[in-house]
Amino acid sequence: MASRRRMLLKVIILGDSGVGKTSLMNQYVNRKFSSQYKATIGADFLTKEVQFEDRLFTLQIWDTAGQERFQSLGVAFYRGADCCVLVHDVNVMKSFDSLNNWREEFLIQASPHDPENFPFVVLGNKIDIDGGNSRVV
Repeated sequence: MASRRRMLLKVIILGDSGVGKTSLMNQYVNRKFSSQYKATIGADFLTKEVQFEDRLFTLQIWDTAGQERFQSLGVAFYRGADCCVLVHDVNVMKSFDSLNNWREEFLIQASPHDPENFPFVVLGNKIDIDGGNSRVV
């Protein structure tokens, strides 16, 4: 058996307040969902180990506050990120429209070495709401 190499990857989750960033993180890491809304203050993170081929990755997933008043904390949380997940609510067009602002702000504050090729993932959330009848994106 080939020896396993470990690697730490820092993943940042960004998007407007209420789009479900915390729920996504908790569902992915803990397989748990709560329908009660509780705003994230500043940031929080969870870790998850994922194996791909002969490598073991530890994902350090950072859930950030979507509220404007906490965005100044971005520099401290974004630095050293390996990937950024941009989340929007498919039922709220404004949350989709603001993704480019989140992306630009991330690139400014994180200052990645190669901003043109930095990996971003766009994720539409809340597709289960109202049987899909409220969907606008």
